[in-house]
Amino acid sequence: METPVLRKFIVRYVKAYISVFAVIGVVVAISEFQGAGWRPALAGVPAYISLFALVTYAMVRELRELRKDGNRDKS
Repeated sequence: METPVLRKFIVRYVKAYISVFAVIGVVVAISEFQGAGWRPALAGVPAYISLFALVTYAMVRELRELRKDGNRDKS
């Protein structure tokens, strides 16, 4: 893989994971500010896991594609 391509890949998925954690943080913050505590935010755990899994799946799929393209360029 080329360095600029790898750098873009890493930056894109670091931002994606930060966004997933930001969504979780916003939900917990809203719950806390309304005085309900953090426990009601646990109702969204399946959604949080789904978001995390979707980002991870997209990352792995793109990484495999980049590696395949890198091997194809070398041969």
